[in-house]
Amino acid sequence: MEFYVSDHSADNAVTGSDEKLKKLYADIKRDGIDSIRYDWRWDKIQPTPDRFSHEHLERYKRAKELMEEAGLGPPTIILSNIPSWAKRSYAHNREAFFNRFARYAAVVSDTLCDAQGEKVTTVQVLNELNNTWFTPVSVQELPRLCEATRFAFGYRKCYPHIKVMGTVLAANVPGLAPKITMGKVSFGTPIEQYLPMLKEVVKDNFDVIAVDYYPVVWHCARFPWQFKSCREFYKTTVKDLGLLQSTLEEIATWGVEYEIGEAGMRTNMRDGERAQRYFYSTFFFKFKHLLLELQEKGLPLPSRVGFYEALDEHPKNFWESVGRVLIPYPENDMGMRTRSGRRKLILRGNLHLPKKEQSKQLSQLHKIIAYLRTPMKKTVMPDG
Repeated sequence: MEFYVSDHSADNAVTGSDEKLKKLYADIKRDGIDSIRYDWRWDKIQPTPDRFSHEHLERYKRAKELMEEAGLGPPTIILSNIPSWAKRSYAHNREAFFNRFARYAAVVSDTLCDAQGEKVTTVQVLNELNNTWFTPVSVQELPRLCEATRFAFGYRKCYPHIKVMGTVLAANVPGLAPKITMGKVSFGTPIEQYLPMLKEVVKDNFDVIAVDYYPVVWHCARFPWQFKSCREFYKTTVKDLGLLQSTLEEIATWGVEYEIGEAGMRTNMRDGERAQRYFYSTFFFKFKHLLLELQEKGLPLPSRVGFYEALDEHPKNFWESVGRVLIPYPENDMGMRTRSGRRKLILRGNLHLPKKEQSKQLSQLHKIIAYLRTPMKKTVMPDG
């Protein structure tokens, strides 16, 4: 089983300089991660219909080269973040939208083909297909995006065997939200409703399906007010892998490769970094036993596991910087490192030892990866 981590440091000049990326990627490699998954954001690469940002293209390209210098494998590329002008195009002129996407994908392909080192093998089409915040494209039209991606990466000899990946969000919050918002806010389609529709278009279109999973953020065991305390709600939800298991069991029957695309926990809440460390230790202990159940049922296992994310993201604007302090949005501060690069508790050793000793030990993340790579058998909870 391979392991990767998502990172958005290359998105901007503040965190995407050669010096900072070299330091970050070397630190990522230190904990047993095999590769990085990162975006080539459409809205940054093509801010207007008639202009491409060579600055962003060059920085994304350079990031790929620096990953290899650090000893990491070829990254997973994400064609993500539809620009607002393209969303308007999709609403009023579908043909123009798909033509624009094809052009964007071709520019990314050409830029990557000129990058030094090994060629990428996996390209993700947009993000969380059932999450309308990211992908306002109907499931019936996804094949057109896959076709455009295959053509963009297939016509050059750089990518003889490219894999096209799609991701879904294993969440029940989209189903619960209308009960809270009186149906006025859409959070996409609940995973249990979306999978039957996606299954119809997977064959001959997607090579890999990845599942993103965020307990407490996008999945709740029950409503928070049904628990005696926030801590009880948190621990119960982290341990409840029922929705994830049913999702994986369904996708495992489709005859395509599948994996965990994103799994992580924020630190902008009560108990902060300790809660994040608790999540990784507890969730992945339960996850390994979930894999054992899949194996016992004769189902194929996920090929890779992705963590979210390497570094806390830099605020996109002033209001986001203020908002994350006054009203912390659930998906802020999900990094394993702070924006300054300080390693959080998940990247330290035994917390009962002095801090200097903790940094000399294998990190908790390293232990988790080693645990997941051991032979498939039931075991006791690892020391967290």
